[in-house]
Amino acid sequence: MSQGDEKELILGNKQLVSLFFVVVALCSVFFALGYMVRGSSLKSSAGTADNLTTTAASTSDTLKRQQPEPPATAPAQAPAETAPAETRPAQDVPPTTAPVSATPDASSVATPETGASYVQVGALARADAESTVRTLREQHFPALLAASSKEGLYRVLVGPYHQTTDVADAKARLKTLGFSDTIVQKQ
Repeated sequence: MSQGDEKELILGNKQLVSLFFVVVALCSVFFALGYMVRGSSLKSSAGTADNLTTTAASTSDTLKRQQPEPPATAPAQAPAETAPAETRPAQDVPPTTAPVSATPDASSVATPETGASYVQVGALARADAESTVRTLREQHFPALLAASSKEGLYRVLVGPYHQTTDVADAKARLKTLGFSDTIVQKQ
């Protein structure tokens, strides 16, 4: 090749600015597509979680029905080493833990405790808010569903907390689960 065959491409300011806007437009399109895909995957995972909960509940009901009932007659005498319940000291009785089903239903709207601090995870449509509350409760967070000032939205709150250190710990744990945009609210 001789030097005469080479051509030089010169871009002026107008061409560079136009190229910049084309790149920004392409990035915007890809961002919007990613946002839509994420939103639809969250909705489908919430539906899957609801289906799994329903399936688990019906399975546990079936198992309960299949188990034989205890005999209706009580033994004539209790063993000598156990005292009747009314004479046993209270400190010997182990503390009972509430089963998961005894916790408030995720669909019930609660009123936050006055004077306490809460970490707000988000304000979402009711179905999404209920799903988020269930997920947070599965992770052992004291989550509740609260009314919002905007119609159609419900706040997902974690708390109540009375110590600043407890609020900071909750925010840190929530951040590890992907809830990084939390807001602390004093009621």
